[in-house]
Amino acid sequence: MSGQEGGLNNELKQQIAAFQKEMLPKIPPAIREVLVRTTEDQVKSGITDKALKVGDKAPDFTLPNARGEAVTLSDLLAKGPAVIAFYRGAW
Repeated sequence: MSGQEGGLNNELKQQIAAFQKEMLPKIPPAIREVLVRTTEDQVKSGITDKALKVGDKAPDFTLPNARGEAVTLSDLLAKGPAVIAFYRGAW
């Protein structure tokens, strides 16, 4: 096997386990139950099998940046390497 089991590589599994060990005891029980259940549901859904892997090429896309301006991946890559970070924004 190539280090992949159930769509998650071993390193990611270890990172998730470490996060859960540290953070879950600090989260109120009702919220903790939802967090654990939704994480398990996502893993079971197979969504990780659809995720880009190391070395995969991302499809071109246009999304708003932090200032709301449209940014296209291919335009950024024409200038050099690009780092993509997704964040939730306003809570």
